[in-house]
Amino acid sequence: MAKILHISKFYYPYFGGIEDVARTIINNLNKYHEQRIICFNNCNETVDAVVDNIPITRVATVSTLFSQPIPRQFNKHLKRIIDAFQPDYIHLHLPNPLVAVYLQHLKLNKIKIVLHWHSDIIVHKLLYRIYKPFEKQLINNAYKIFVTSEQYLNYSKPLQKYKHKTIILPNFVNENKFTPQQNDNATIKAIKQKWNNKNIILFIGRHVKYKGINHLIEAAKHINNNSIILIAGKGPLTQKLKKRAKNIDNIHFIGALSNSEMRCYLKAATVFAFPSVTRNEAFGVALAEALYCALPAVCFNIEGSAVTWVNKHKKTGFVVPLNDTIQFAHAINKIIENKELHKQLSIGAKQWVEQNFLVDKCQSITAQCYGTTQKKQIQQTNNKPLNISIVLYENAFHKVEQLIKTLRESDVVNNIFLIDNSKCENKLYHTLPVIYHHNNRNQGYGKGHNEAFYVSLQQKTNYHLAMNADIQLNANILSTMVNYLDTHENVGSIMPKVYYPSKDIQWLCRLLPSPMDLIGRRFLPNKWMRKRVEILEMRHTNYNKILQTPHVSGCFMMLRVECLRQVGLFDPRYFLYLEDVDLTRRIHKIYKTQFFPHVSIIHEHNRGSYKDLHLLCVHITNAIRYFNKWGWFNDTNRKTINQQTIKQSIE
Repeated sequence: MAKILHISKFYYPYFGGIEDVARTIINNLNKYHEQRIICFNNCNETVDAVVDNIPITRVATVSTLFSQPIPRQFNKHLKRIIDAFQPDYIHLHLPNPLVAVYLQHLKLNKIKIVLHWHSDIIVHKLLYRIYKPFEKQLINNAYKIFVTSEQYLNYSKPLQKYKHKTIILPNFVNENKFTPQQNDNATIKAIKQKWNNKNIILFIGRHVKYKGINHLIEAAKHINNNSIILIAGKGPLTQKLKKRAKNIDNIHFIGALSNSEMRCYLKAATVFAFPSVTRNEAFGVALAEALYCALPAVCFNIEGSAVTWVNKHKKTGFVVPLNDTIQFAHAINKIIENKELHKQLSIGAKQWVEQNFLVDKCQSITAQCYGTTQKKQIQQTNNKPLNISIVLYENAFHKVEQLIKTLRESDVVNNIFLIDNSKCENKLYHTLPVIYHHNNRNQGYGKGHNEAFYVSLQQKTNYHLAMNADIQLNANILSTMVNYLDTHENVGSIMPKVYYPSKDIQWLCRLLPSPMDLIGRRFLPNKWMRKRVEILEMRHTNYNKILQTPHVSGCFMMLRVECLRQVGLFDPRYFLYLEDVDLTRRIHKIYKTQFFPHVSIIHEHNRGSYKDLHLLCVHITNAIRYFNKWGWFNDTNRKTINQQTIKQSIE
């Protein structure tokens, strides 16, 4: 089993050819290897999440230049993940010039670089002149290079001297995307009726220059009158293309399609139009998917591209001379007008893809690089429903030992994870009945728990308890809380009543804080803030009944794992403080987040930021991050949520 870090520009649910290929390969490899993903986000926010049970970090981007997303602190996040995950391989999808440069400035030691060569850089020649020396060094250092076709390899100048490193790995079609669903026939019929049962010529793809949509618009003038041309997708040229097609009656732009919509449109169409004109179209994933749906295709003959391998002339469709729009139109007409030919090409199209481009062939090819050792699965103990994680930092061993002993008395506890951010490893923890992991640095509270969350997501554990080490409890409360969650499927997170060691109650049922709440209670006299704090902490309820509260304290959060799968994990930007507010707020959107006073714990609650200047600075920094994310003084959702919470608490 290898550990593989995948780097793609974007990733599912972002739709694109490379993104679909990356997801298909990653899902196929997941049976055999441990994996992580890092990619760009399509907004200025860095998010840690889980997709298909695989951890993913989407790094904030601030702009795009020459089709290259410009990220914020990508190098920092990449280094963090490499340090924590320690991959054996880095699988980099190209072109991605900026990341290629980043990699060459990191100390990768024995990590092997695997390049997935989707395309040369063709259009942006100025960028390529700058990037070319880095590209050459990257190829020199690469362990293996996956290339999508022999045609492209033979025509790619950068790869000519490195054919000994290359492995042909076609872009596979994920047939699961096209499994018929119950209502498909009705949807297909509705699509045909919408377009007056005319022959549908369908295009699907990004609206960029190399896709050649302008050639399709020109060809429309010569296409059979009983036909309609539907252009799906979107991109930077959409408005210009619409303007160009404004006076052509048989062209309609239908926008981006979901997977289910795409499946039905492909089956409703008569011909698939694929008018790409340059080697930027190295393969044609959309083309292969259309052929798999038994849809004959028409494309141009692009020298050095695999498009003419994917679409076999007179077997799956027609290939016409490059840029010849009249021949393009005539080929479409020929398929439409000759029903026997259409049937023959449809059968040939589906058979060709099934023989050459389905996922079941992927593993035998990737094994040439990564091997086929079956991935070791982390087994649950007796299928118990609850995992627990505790993040440590210079804790007293004897106190942690006693806590673990208590937790193990519960009959619902499966794995207990100790994530140790201390400076030095304490080998005594290896003697405890836990999974112990010592980090090389203090990565923060939320990131520490995220490491354990990932395992719970992979195991499909029902619940996960994130807790502090300074807790005292009776083990029986865990089964009580689990039983409550079992019978209340709309609850995503619960917190018990919490006391100080003195038996005074801790007022941890809180509304969402405003900037004034955090600033005032820390820096203003208590008498000025007393009433405001009492409202914020919901003290009017006396904490004697179950409450819906938008902030569940991170000292003891029992979470529904399926909920984490939907909303994501702790935001890694919060080193300490407010990560619990942020996570609970996300959960609160789709689940109930509740205070559960039928059980209680004791929490020492050291309030470190009141005693330590460094922790105070951390607290302030995270408060700024929180309000930058959710809004400072114009957070209307905060006001609505708080009002609803107060209303239900007094009913």
